Amino acid sequence: MGKTTIRVQFDDPLDAAHFLQQCRKEGLDAELEDSRPQIKRNGPALAAWLKTHPGWYEVGESVNRTAANKAVLKIRNGERRGFESGKFEARMENRDGRWLVYARHIGRPARPKVQPTTGMDPLF
Repeated sequence: MGKTTIRVQFDDPLDAAHFLQQCRKEGLDAELEDSRPQIKRNGPALAAWLKTHPGWYEVGESVNRTAANKAVLKIRNGERRGFESGKFEARMENRDGRWLVYARHIGRPARPKVQPTTGMDPLF
């Protein structure tokens, strides 16, 4: 017989703790899930979230290595919407046959534009 999972969400952490305690008193195998906020997984909202949270975060899952590599290159080169500043770094990992894409904000400045020279410069 499989394990039945029921998820309940509370606005108040005290209510959640009380409910968890009641379930355990009843003999149920109750546990608290990680309560990380849900982040939008694309576009400018994700880029803004990465700017305020230092470190590497999973930003996507690809079906194969080629698709993961394309996603990484789009983030690194600033081609993905929201990542145009070029201040992001990305990498991919294979975990149990799943290709995960990770990104972080690195805050490096964008490459300076080369100023065209006019005329000839003296040799000496």
